[in-house]
Amino acid sequence: MAPSEPDLEPPPWWGTVSLDVETGGRWAVGPSTLWLYRTDREWRIIHRWSSPPEAPDPLADRSEVTVPLPEDELADVLDTEDEETLHTNRYSFGETEPHISLQPALADRPVVSRPEHPLYVPPDESVTLYLSTALWIRIVLPDSDRKLQEIPSFRMSDTWFGATTTDGEFCYATRTAGWLRLDRLPRRLHRAVTPLRIRNTAPDPLALERVQLPVQHLALYTTPTHQLWTQGVTMTRSAAQEGADIQVRSGPPADADEAELLQERRESAKRGLFTSTFSAVGTLFAS
Repeated sequence: MAPSEPDLEPPPWWGTVSLDVETGGRWAVGPSTLWLYRTDREWRIIHRWSSPPEAPDPLADRSEVTVPLPEDELADVLDTEDEETLHTNRYSFGETEPHISLQPALADRPVVSRPEHPLYVPPDESVTLYLSTALWIRIVLPDSDRKLQEIPSFRMSDTWFGATTTDGEFCYATRTAGWLRLDRLPRRLHRAVTPLRIRNTAPDPLALERVQLPVQHLALYTTPTHQLWTQGVTMTRSAAQEGADIQVRSGPPADADEAELLQERRESAKRGLFTSTFSAVGTLFAS
């Protein structure tokens, strides 16, 4: 018996494809599955977060592209009456363009990460955590540079992060392992990794129960192996503040070898960034 082939790394799900009229494709991105279908006058986008009755796994490592899709599978998706798990949007045109592009993008508001286990940073110490956050799938017509839709690869909970119910901002909530060692970091093509350096200059230990990551102010980078990274972020807590000052480092992080810019940041920071709190002092309302 011939030796088995070694497992190959999954190819990236993003990029531009061309579809003929009356044809479609399927994209598996983490826990999500996406179908695109083109007619002469319409682009149809069909999306599912997981295969029922399974709950979506935010860490599911899937990155597959099937273009063109076999006619029988395409017909099953187009003719389905399952409106609970399949979500369809239709975009009409005088004449459709043949090319369509899928692009990774960071979330459109901050992500509050809750480590699986509490972590304490002693006074006058610093630590670097590698946090991963779910990406959005941006669907664009590249010939005319028109965006059709953005879909989260994983539907995170909504949450409020702040010291009071009026002092804070609307965010997404997620759990994270908060890796301390780069060599333990798993490769997942539907998530982006942020190196977060936390400096505690206060005289008491800092309990990292929750961390607010301003991903809408971060650019997205890719390495030659298609690992996705953001800029590095430094949060400094001092004795005079209950929260922390945030510094976003320019360019790709030092941990990402040969990384190149993939997406610019969504929003420019008009002033110095500040997170109101790391811990349970903030109010959390998760739906």
